[in-house]
Amino acid sequence: MKHGLPTIAARNTALFGMAGELPPIIVSDLFGVHRNTATQWAALAQDSWAGYLAALKATD
Repeated sequence: MKHGLPTIAARNTALFGMAGELPPIIVSDLFGVHRNTATQWAALAQDSWAGYLAALKATD
């Protein structure tokens, strides 16, 4: 953290975001993570957005 930026948190957030947008096999190949890990990230990312969108709809 040379300049006060949380690099690991930023990296993980970016990877998680990609997992929600790309197929798990692509995430696995691009970033060198195991395909099971990429699949789990994708499931978590989709669940997170589903919950978020449901909460938004409920507040309208």
